Amino acid sequence: MAHHRAALLLLALPACGGGGPKVALRFHPPAGAVYHYALEQRTQVSIASGPLAAMAKQQLFMRVQYTQTVKGPASGGGTEVDVVFESMTMEVPGVSPDLIARELAKMKGTRTTVVYDARGQIVRSDFTPVPGLPPEMAGEVATSLKSMTLGFPDHPVGRGDSWTITTELPLGQVPGANTSEAGPARTTLTVREIRIAGSDTSVVLDIKTAFPTGPIHLTVGGQSGTLKLEGELAGHQQFSISRGAILDGAIKGATKMNVTAALFGSQAMSMASETESSIFLLP
Repeated sequence: MAHHRAALLLLALPACGGGGPKVALRFHPPAGAVYHYALEQRTQVSIASGPLAAMAKQQLFMRVQYTQTVKGPASGGGTEVDVVFESMTMEVPGVSPDLIARELAKMKGTRTTVVYDARGQIVRSDFTPVPGLPPEMAGEVATSLKSMTLGFPDHPVGRGDSWTITTELPLGQVPGANTSEAGPARTTLTVREIRIAGSDTSVVLDIKTAFPTGPIHLTVGGQSGTLKLEGELAGHQQFSISRGAILDGAIKGATKMNVTAALFGSQAMSMASETESSIFLLP
């Protein structure tokens, strides 16, 4: 949900079911605008079968506070936004809170530049981790930010109208995964409500993401394997057209992964995760 893997590729579908007034969803925030955000992600992972089946459920938590400053038009088109990470907290099973705090302290003040097109899609980002920061940690932060980014349609929409975008599968933490044949996840957005308050117009979008059913090829321990992904994510996001900013949003759902590989023998490894991500515009 917020923002956050590779750029989202828009597949605009004809609007359907709409009634009443329609608005054009565009990302055109005023230059100089400053927005403070809090992004939270909670994940619970359990393993039902396989060599790690005896492992207890793992609880992970991450909270990031950051500031977006709209710089204005970018060279080559789009809108350039400067992002500064102000604070981070993370809870990881089996890792000392003090160690995590020391590593996260390196992130404070880190800057990245993101360029969005008029449809709110990331077309370019420059995330440069500080020296010494574990790449997994930097990747998790970048992925979480991109996950909250959505793509708008190329036509005005009203209440009940829907369109579909494609997004990368949430497998950045699965080593050796090749998703090229399985295809992307597909996210359908539906206008739930258009809110007009004075000079501000905002839109509430319902969000549903479905994963491809085809197998995903893996390389585990130098051997080939196969992963099947099942699940669905659902939630909402409220976007202010006038301010060009996300006001709030939340996405949650369950995902099942079934991995077969020679490394595991005849028994497949079955994993399940429950994830909830939320973003808030702070005062």
